[in-house]
Amino acid sequence: MQIDTYVVSLIRVLGQVAIIVYAYSWVIRIVERGALKSVAVGLLFGLVGILSMGDPIRWMPGVIQDGRSILLVLTPVYGGFLGTVVAAAMMSLFRFMVGGMGAAGGIAGIVVVAFAGYVLSLLPRQWVGTGWRRSSLFGLATCTSIIVLVFLPWVVARELFLTATLPVTVVNILGVLLLSDLLEREQYRIGIQRALENEASLDPLTKLPNRRVLQREGDRCSKDAGARRIPFSIIMLDIDHFKKINDSYGHSFGDTVLARLADVIRQTVRKTDIAARYGGEEIVVLLPNTDTRAAVVVAEKIRKDIEAAIVMFGQETIRVTVSIGIACSLEPTTDFKYVLEAADKALYRAKAGGRNRAELAEAA
Repeated sequence: MQIDTYVVSLIRVLGQVAIIVYAYSWVIRIVERGALKSVAVGLLFGLVGILSMGDPIRWMPGVIQDGRSILLVLTPVYGGFLGTVVAAAMMSLFRFMVGGMGAAGGIAGIVVVAFAGYVLSLLPRQWVGTGWRRSSLFGLATCTSIIVLVFLPWVVARELFLTATLPVTVVNILGVLLLSDLLEREQYRIGIQRALENEASLDPLTKLPNRRVLQREGDRCSKDAGARRIPFSIIMLDIDHFKKINDSYGHSFGDTVLARLADVIRQTVRKTDIAARYGGEEIVVLLPNTDTRAAVVVAEKIRKDIEAAIVMFGQETIRVTVSIGIACSLEPTTDFKYVLEAADKALYRAKAGGRNRAELAEAA
């Protein structure tokens, strides 16, 4: 084939790279981690691999060249084992459907390249290097796709080996270098973006969401309560005699108490609940889809767990208690601000009533 054919092949690879980078950015924004992310990445790489095979360069009837090896060898890096299996299965099935005398070899090449990429992804970074060195190694791993020649007639295999091996290898290595560099940059950019978002939404001391997050989620619960009659409850708690703790042990220890308190609450509430630092030593827990009775149960568990928690000051054991106010959107309004104020008033009654207790908001 002429040089213009190789140029066309590289241009097609560039198009596939653009699709992958854009779609990968979208996927990792929606799915951050776990098996679901692996499957999503595998589906993405597999789909683009199929698109590549759907518009290949045809060396001869039944023998095609496309960008699947570039995608396959990098799938383990970004999709793990599960993603690799998904992508390889999708591409193998499609190659079988395409058929031709290169089908068996093509499927074998898919399996071998995927395996080679997975093995490389398991090797320590100090062995394979970083940056372009690591990417080059993954690019060279695409050469394992040459196994396709074993499944072709000798005359055909010899011709392809002499005419196609070098240009295909060059295109694959360049494609892997480009794709891996862009994906790494995208991962870094999204990582920085998430870090900034977390910094803007988390209280630095307790690592709990701040008032901005609480307000946003509270407004959402208010909307659900008003439109769909889904109740929400608010638990507002305050550390008893916190000023005395600061005066006796210092503000640094007071910060330690707050952080410990936040850990206890995090372990007690449900994943759907929002525990946020409201200000000073006050923490508010927003309980979506929770009525008064259930909120009382949660509040009492929080109170007892905090009372049982131990905070050490040197060799001294310090125990902390909290006063709690509880309010629910069922009575008399669904407005978040009103329910929050009702919980605050109930909190002050709990303090006036002797502390280390929970009080329900009074009905209007």
